[in-house]
Amino acid sequence: MNVTLKDVSKLAGVSPATASLALNNQKGVSEKSRQKVLDAAQKLGYHPNILARSLIKGKTNTVLLCAFIKEQGKLSAFYGELINSLLTAVSSHEYYLQMLVKGEFYNGHPLDKRTAFLDIAHNRLFEGLIILSHWPISYSEVSDLVKENFPFVIVNQKVDGEGVSYIDIDHYGGTKEAIIYLIKKGHRRIAHIRGPMDHLHAQERYRAYVDTLLEHDISLKKEYIIEGNFRRLSGRTAMERLLEKKPYPTAVYAANDKMAIGALQVAKEKGLIVPQDLDIVGFDGIEAVKYTDPPLPTVEQPLEELGKLAATMLIETIKGGDRRKVILPCRLYTWDNLTKKTE
Repeated sequence: MNVTLKDVSKLAGVSPATASLALNNQKGVSEKSRQKVLDAAQKLGYHPNILARSLIKGKTNTVLLCAFIKEQGKLSAFYGELINSLLTAVSSHEYYLQMLVKGEFYNGHPLDKRTAFLDIAHNRLFEGLIILSHWPISYSEVSDLVKENFPFVIVNQKVDGEGVSYIDIDHYGGTKEAIIYLIKKGHRRIAHIRGPMDHLHAQERYRAYVDTLLEHDISLKKEYIIEGNFRRLSGRTAMERLLEKKPYPTAVYAANDKMAIGALQVAKEKGLIVPQDLDIVGFDGIEAVKYTDPPLPTVEQPLEELGKLAATMLIETIKGGDRRKVILPCRLYTWDNLTKKTE
């Protein structure tokens, strides 16, 4: 049988209102009455309903991470590291983080993100929302959150519009740095294993690849651009096709590290020596590229900083601060600083 506040007040000989003030260490209660209430609560084994109390006060110290990603069964290295960073950062602010992982479809139909977000705002269980999505988020999908003035931050994606907070990575700048690195090594035949055409980050990386080549008077060869799907096997397939070209490229920029690893495997199987015969550069900075043979240069995404700043931005908004839009720079790790990084 659950012990209620009414049971405690009855045993202490005070009103429920007085018992509540005493248990919450509020003013307006004599020390004698306060002690009676505390003794009664201890004797009855009374434990207040923390969730109910939080809901009444409108403060649960809990935020929700709503992740719309493909890897529902097994989180990828990228998402796993980012989510871990978010968890650590939210906890450092003395908040709890709950996570909800969804795919693109529900019961065979496209998921209605707008309705899902509004339901979260209305259920009062969470003080704020972190949105992480493999697929594009539109302003219309978060517009109700803006109207409700519900705190939220979109992570790893830009969504323009009034009242939106987001934090993303400079995919264009990171790619530009990678291509310039290859050009400075003397490469003119630079191929690109791009990501899916409908993926925003893949589009940014592709745009930077094209722009950088043209800025350096390097002709764009369509046969050197092959689409992958961010998975290792698509990197293998793309590399096999590239090596069939005459002449084949002397350098390859892959839109993520998994495809770069697949490309490296095929190059080695074909007898090429990397980087002497062929340079390969990836994007993401996942742990695995430090242990390939040879280690692959990569544009590292600052996932720890991304999670930390996302949590800080959300907590600031919860406490009444301004909404912000932040773009974080990437860092290219090449052969020299890769060695330093692994030490």
